[in-house]
Amino acid sequence: MEKKDMKTKNVALVLSSGGPRGFAYIGGIEALLERGYQITSIAGTSMGSLIAGIYAAGKLAEFKEWLYSLDTWELFSLMDLSIAKNHFVKGEKIIEAMMEIVPNVNIEDLPISYRAVAADLYTGKEVVFDSGQLFTAIRASISIPSLFRPVKYGITTLIDGGVVNCIPLNRVKRTEGDLLVAFDVNDVNVEEINRILVQEHEARLADERFQQEKEAEWKEVIEDFKNDTDMSLIKRLKHVGSRGIEVLKDVFNYQRAFNEEDSLDYGDNYYDLLERTFSLMNHKNTELMLELYQPDVLVRMPFDSYGDMADYAKAREISDIGYQLMNEALDRYEESR
Repeated sequence: MEKKDMKTKNVALVLSSGGPRGFAYIGGIEALLERGYQITSIAGTSMGSLIAGIYAAGKLAEFKEWLYSLDTWELFSLMDLSIAKNHFVKGEKIIEAMMEIVPNVNIEDLPISYRAVAADLYTGKEVVFDSGQLFTAIRASISIPSLFRPVKYGITTLIDGGVVNCIPLNRVKRTEGDLLVAFDVNDVNVEEINRILVQEHEARLADERFQQEKEAEWKEVIEDFKNDTDMSLIKRLKHVGSRGIEVLKDVFNYQRAFNEEDSLDYGDNYYDLLERTFSLMNHKNTELMLELYQPDVLVRMPFDSYGDMADYAKAREISDIGYQLMNEALDRYEESR
């Protein structure tokens, strides 16, 4: 990696796709600006394209204020649900709401370079928006397959850019001596996942052993009742009842060694399975891009951090994490110079 002069403060910023985790970019951008860095160009995919476009239009503060003011019900009321076969949300209502805050300017008229990535549904071609209406680019780039309605654009049908390039390091405009800063929210902590999987597996084995032990004890109690004919029926019933109560106490007091809330079961519903599958694909694509185009500063957030539909109502919390992660990454970069 080429060494940059510590006086260099110009930044080419790249924001990955990532659903609600993309709210981390708000705090990340604020951290960059607070530390005196100047964002001279910006590019993004999916949620990254949305935050990038709003920043490029100079309306991030207004967008943040509006976003933080929404409660859960108000946020989800912006989802115009559809009964179509190929999508659940039309995606028009949320765009219209944002255009009340951010003008739908032409990309070429923005004060800094902005690029958004979408994908051609039929050819798989990467489509890079560097001109035309801002919200046409954003709406195309955020079109998560089966969730949002695809966008007709000329002869093409466009879907989420994460399908072809989830962190467009090769699309952001560069200037001599600038810093390439990438914020990726599709990271996978393999060690942590393996730790949880091992813990979960061991807990299931412990549960099975406990269940087998108690079933054996209960069978023993029943056999004693049937075979111990030296005792009267009343005494046998009392004896069985006493032992049975002890077995039941053990069952009721049993504490599982694994908390179900920590489980990695993502197959409970359609959205969870789709979201995780899409995030895994984004992670693998990101790893390839990072090998080809190494940024000067890399900020990473695990995709397991947030991802549920309900997490779209946690913008403030996620943004705060983004602020912290960017500062930590900048600390590492500046200390290494």
